[in-house]
Amino acid sequence: MVSLSGPAKRVLEAGAEVSAFLYAHPEITARLPGRYRLVVLLLDDPEALAWALGTVGVDGAGPVVYALVQGGQVQALLTPGGPISLAA
Repeated sequence: MVSLSGPAKRVLEAGAEVSAFLYAHPEITARLPGRYRLVVLLLDDPEALAWALGTVGVDGAGPVVYALVQGGQVQALLTPGGPISLAA
């Protein structure tokens, strides 16, 4: 079994929340690249933020989409084509 550090666990948990958000909003998901690497940035957790930024570029699997999360909520999605509005 793989043991994850505290920051990695928090990013992984937030990633599950981002995935649930994207699943619930197909109109937003449709605007994302066909293939991408999701990097979850916990804006209110400096340790997890630093860990996530350290993973950028580790594997070259498609363009990076950044999910900015604060207070447990997705605040923004940043894609190579620019930010995606989350407004309803």
